[in-house]
Amino acid sequence: MNIFELSSRQAALTFLLSAAYRTIYQGKKLVVEHSFADGYFCHRDNWEPITQGEADVLEQKVKSWLENDTPLIEDEVDKPTLLNDYKKIGLRNKTEIITQWDVEKIPVIRFGRFSDYRFEPMCLDKKKLINFRLMSYDHGMLIRFPSVLNHGSIPDFHDHPHLFEIIDEYEKWGNVLNIESIRDLNEAVRNNSIRELMWVAEGLHEKKIGNIADELSNRFPTSRVISIAGPSSSGKTSFAKRLSIQLRVNGFTTKQMSMDDYFCDRDDIPVDENGEQDFEAFEILNNELLCDDLQRLLNGEAINRRKYNFTTGRGSVTNDEIMLKENDFIILEGIHGLNPLLTNNIADGNVSKIYVSAITQLNIDADHRFSTSDNRLLRRMVRDYKFRNYSPTETISRWHSVRLGEERNIFPYQDNADFFFNSALIYELPVLAGDVKPLLELIEEGNRFDDQIHRLKTLLSFFIPLEEEIVPGISILREFIGKSEFNY
Repeated sequence: MNIFELSSRQAALTFLLSAAYRTIYQGKKLVVEHSFADGYFCHRDNWEPITQGEADVLEQKVKSWLENDTPLIEDEVDKPTLLNDYKKIGLRNKTEIITQWDVEKIPVIRFGRFSDYRFEPMCLDKKKLINFRLMSYDHGMLIRFPSVLNHGSIPDFHDHPHLFEIIDEYEKWGNVLNIESIRDLNEAVRNNSIRELMWVAEGLHEKKIGNIADELSNRFPTSRVISIAGPSSSGKTSFAKRLSIQLRVNGFTTKQMSMDDYFCDRDDIPVDENGEQDFEAFEILNNELLCDDLQRLLNGEAINRRKYNFTTGRGSVTNDEIMLKENDFIILEGIHGLNPLLTNNIADGNVSKIYVSAITQLNIDADHRFSTSDNRLLRRMVRDYKFRNYSPTETISRWHSVRLGEERNIFPYQDNADFFFNSALIYELPVLAGDVKPLLELIEEGNRFDDQIHRLKTLLSFFIPLEEEIVPGISILREFIGKSEFNY
């Protein structure tokens, strides 16, 4: 089972869970909010707590459906018919999606008397859906799914309370701005209030980065190395540069280093179980050389900066010599920056660790969330095409390996972080839509990723596109779309 197959099972199970909730709690609605840990966090539309006993009842209802003879069926409905049906019952978010959807017939999924539109592959084999779990969590519950790494089994639950606090904070912030769904975002574009939202979103980033800089300043000089980590396309490099600015406001200067510059040559990159090069493995780093260079800097020595050329796939030493000054921090960024195999070997472990991730807080409607993973995939697709000489097909083909690498090498260490930063911007998806749509058109049909390409095209069609000009020059988003005021 790969991540795309797992996603199709998650989509089908979430549909059945929503239907089960409406069956048991007549007239009430369950909101599928965001991904968390090994599942999705859900809550009642009125935010009343969900007990474990209630979660157990819902779980049994879904499992009873999976064991009966009623099939899951794919179907199509004329767009005007479905649009009229949703308007009659006041489903404004779904009405917006149908309106934006540029097709004559809308794909739907059916189970008995329940139906919903379908914009992604959904597993119809009920035997493959039986392995899931519902667990009361915080003021809602988690629907937990099997792990690809655990051979399709559900691992022991590992809580991430600090990460949940960050996600919850951004959800509440989005609610304050009245931007909870794609419909809200499209309305902001239509009524020309999107620019104000952009400045508020960028302002929140600046405030959060400033707060982290204040805490880091209080740790100087005991903790002089700042390690910034996170999954692919989280904006770690831009975050590092903006953090450097805030530290300068506090009277400190920085020397920035990227783990990417210590990658092995492309020919030496290890392969995964499928024989494909694993660009997310810890072994891709020349860890010994990196730790040696960092220690030399901390000892007051000068080193020559390394640079990795993504076009040729080779790294080399440059003529750029760096040496720490009295008030210098070292900012080190890369996906492995929370791994103790690295951080415990630097400065006797006195490293300030920051976890950066693009945690998307936007819902499509109550039954569907916009995946954080999809947000990062869109970012990566644009950056790979513009700056790393990779085609959209190559980016999608590597995405399974990227996600597995994150599960192995990043997510297990996120609790080691001293600080958390959400790099997602509430207005970025309409901007990315304008960049990604033409790239998806470059991909010829007839390959094994047709379903995923069609899914992405459909998702992006829901947004009213925004021109890139709206994005400030120092925005984290500029790291991916280009024309940043930072040098990379």
